[in-house]
Amino acid sequence: MQSFVEELALCVAANGAKGPALLWSEDPTTVPALLGLSRPARPEPGTGSSVPGGPGTEELAAELGRRLQLRVRSFYRFLSAGSPVTEGAPRGAESTVTVLEGACRCVLSRIGEDSAPRPPHPLGMRLRSGGTLFVPRGHTYRLSEFYAPTTLLELHLECPD
Repeated sequence: MQSFVEELALCVAANGAKGPALLWSEDPTTVPALLGLSRPARPEPGTGSSVPGGPGTEELAAELGRRLQLRVRSFYRFLSAGSPVTEGAPRGAESTVTVLEGACRCVLSRIGEDSAPRPPHPLGMRLRSGGTLFVPRGHTYRLSEFYAPTTLLELHLECPD
């Protein structure tokens, strides 16, 4: 898990002022370790899909926050097959979205741009298990095309108070 924190910190530091980035951990134990963290039960469809992270993700968030000198908050987002489009509005200065299980289509937009479907967006991609998307300040994301239950770990990076 330590290598994942190091990779995330490097990704955020290197791309924060430049734009979005996609990260795949170099350590093959990262995804199994993330899947092994205790997490809340998947809520029933339609009852709200984003919940605060548990103790394991809080430790991960705290370590990332120490490295970046930011406050980091963790959330799980649970999406069912056939879920409607989900918007990712910025809750902090920046965020990361890691796909733990499943897959989805993601379209990134600058805040104020129209992210409605149209010819392929230059920042559109398919996110799969193990991939982490860095969403910099001034961007939002739109998730769609859920063909299987999908679990995301979101880390919201906030300036310290």
